[in-house]
Amino acid sequence: MPKRKFLQRLHLDWPLLGKELREQSARKQMYVVRVIYAVVLFGAFCFYYMRHLAEGPVLVLGRGMGPFNFLVMAQLLTIYLFLPPLMAGALAQEKERDTLGLLFLTDLTPWELILQKFFGRLIPMLTLLFLSLPLLAVAYSLGGVSTAMLYSSAATLFLTCLWVGALALECSAHEATTFQALIRCWGICLLFAIFCSVGPFQFFMFSSRFLMRPTSGFFFAFPIFFNAVVFLVATFLFLARAKYNLETRAFIQRRNPFGHQFKRLDQYWKDLRKLIRAMSRTQDREARALAEQIIRREMGDKRNSSPGKFMLTEMQVPHLLAFAIIFGAILLIALVGSVMLNPKSGGAFNVAVGGLWILALLTVPIQGANTVASERINERLGAILTTPLTAREMLDEWLGPLQRWIQFLVRPLIVLFVVEGIVKLITQEQGEPAFENVILYLVVSLLTVWIYPKFAQWLCLLIGFRIRNQIRALMTSFLLVVAWCIIPIVLSDYLTETGLLPPDWGEWLRFISPVTVIDTAETIGRSVSANSHLALLIFANLGAVGAIAWMIRRNCLANADRYLGRI
Repeated sequence: MPKRKFLQRLHLDWPLLGKELREQSARKQMYVVRVIYAVVLFGAFCFYYMRHLAEGPVLVLGRGMGPFNFLVMAQLLTIYLFLPPLMAGALAQEKERDTLGLLFLTDLTPWELILQKFFGRLIPMLTLLFLSLPLLAVAYSLGGVSTAMLYSSAATLFLTCLWVGALALECSAHEATTFQALIRCWGICLLFAIFCSVGPFQFFMFSSRFLMRPTSGFFFAFPIFFNAVVFLVATFLFLARAKYNLETRAFIQRRNPFGHQFKRLDQYWKDLRKLIRAMSRTQDREARALAEQIIRREMGDKRNSSPGKFMLTEMQVPHLLAFAIIFGAILLIALVGSVMLNPKSGGAFNVAVGGLWILALLTVPIQGANTVASERINERLGAILTTPLTAREMLDEWLGPLQRWIQFLVRPLIVLFVVEGIVKLITQEQGEPAFENVILYLVVSLLTVWIYPKFAQWLCLLIGFRIRNQIRALMTSFLLVVAWCIIPIVLSDYLTETGLLPPDWGEWLRFISPVTVIDTAETIGRSVSANSHLALLIFANLGAVGAIAWMIRRNCLANADRYLGRI
């Protein structure tokens, strides 16, 4: 008892910190994440070692700087990727559950609340960093790494945890939802990384030439000291800002600017289709009534406006079409011109196609997982389940915007595929089966845009069904799709270079990834060599993914009522 009173006198009795740590220790996913992170980290280190340091036990002596830098950069990447999701929900989740007001009723001061939340989410991140200690010891034992480098790396990682965690906590206090806080924090970290990659700001990054020197002295210690001061000041400022936002933005209303604009754009195209239908079917009374509802909603009681006049004056359809046609024509001219100047490159088309695929990768998984999660977090799901709507009808309504967004991305891709096929047919070298190659290219490309978006849509919808927490469902969906794209390629390179898999098997493993399929589809049509072998691997991938997508879709439709909690 005297000890407890002494701690209370020193203001070190933080019940909220104990609550945070107990709740996190009771979650199974915390241990699953640690195990997965340890496996990935140790596997990546083994891959690096086998690729760069497998010459012999004597030849690797004095070459510990390479694996040491690799481990430190991997840890920095871990901090930027995993600490924001861990810290972004510290205060935003309290707002989402409407429990932040209850914390204000306790005797906790705002600073105590901020610091307890901060350390409660920072400690699990530090436990992840401790997993790299055995690997750092291996790198240090190889030689070439000074003691000063070891200490400076530990200090840099700890300081980076402090300021990134403080930034994420400030974003959590500023935004109304965890997802908004996470996106804001990642955006600021990305800008910081970009500014520190060029110019005079490089000394803020550990990869700088100032911090990578194995020597010690004043010229080595000064950047460390300067970074420490800057990061500590930034940490304090972010925490002070979090304390200010906690008091001024505690009961801010939820809003999603991107989602709001997306809904407005989706509603615009729905209205446009209804108006065009009313103009093309003049005898259809239902279409005419729908058009009049749109006009009345947008213009009030002004009923003397026809659908055509409304489209010309209010919806500005001619201006939109003119802009789309001019922009699309300029883009196609630039792409075709660049290919005509260098027929064998095809780089311009690859950049355009890759950009659209990356946009789909960043949006489709998140929108698919958010289909059900948004209804849960906005507390509309219970009311919807009381209606006589079937599960199939509800899913069709919820997935409508996502399907229209997929169509919005797929149509430019189809145009690019057709134009690129024509260009390949014209620029094909003599003696090659140009027509057969182009047909194969078009068939494979069209199958990719038909199968892969549907697979991502239904897979992420199933994840949204099974995981009730919104941010966890979004992150799981996005990371799972990214892992599907990247891990087969990395694993194939590792197993092939280490000799654990024959080269042919390694190539088959690479074709599990859609990135390999899309990249190979772009190369088909330029050369006849090995086209049949590549086509077999591509169609095997597309067939397997299509079958899995069909099974997931069937599962979602058959068990939707159970997943939603209706039965």
